[in-house]
Amino acid sequence: MSVIWEKIAYDGKHIRLTEAQKRHVSFFHPEALANEDMLMETLAMPDLVTRGGQQSVHVLYRHYDLTPVSSKYLAVVVKILNEEALLSPATSQIR
Repeated sequence: MSVIWEKIAYDGKHIRLTEAQKRHVSFFHPEALANEDMLMETLAMPDLVTRGGQQSVHVLYRHYDLTPVSSKYLAVVVKILNEEALLSPATSQIR
C-alpha cells in the first residue's frame, strides 16, 4: 500500500492517502482532489465532525463560500485505525 501523503488532523491523528484511495476519489469525486488545499484544510480545521455508520468512521465537514460549483460543504470521510487514519473509499465530496 503506497502512501501518497500523510497529514496530521485536527485531533492529532495521522491521516494517510494511499494510491488505491486516490484512484477511488479521482474516479468518484474528482472535484475533491481538484481542491486538495480545501481537503487538507478540512482535515486540519473541520467545522463539524460526526460519526459514520461504523464506530471507526468519522466525517469531517467544512463550509466554503466559494467552490467550483457554488457555496458548499466539503465532507471528508476517514477511517480510524488505532492512532492513525485513512481516507475512506467513500471519501471527500463537495455537497
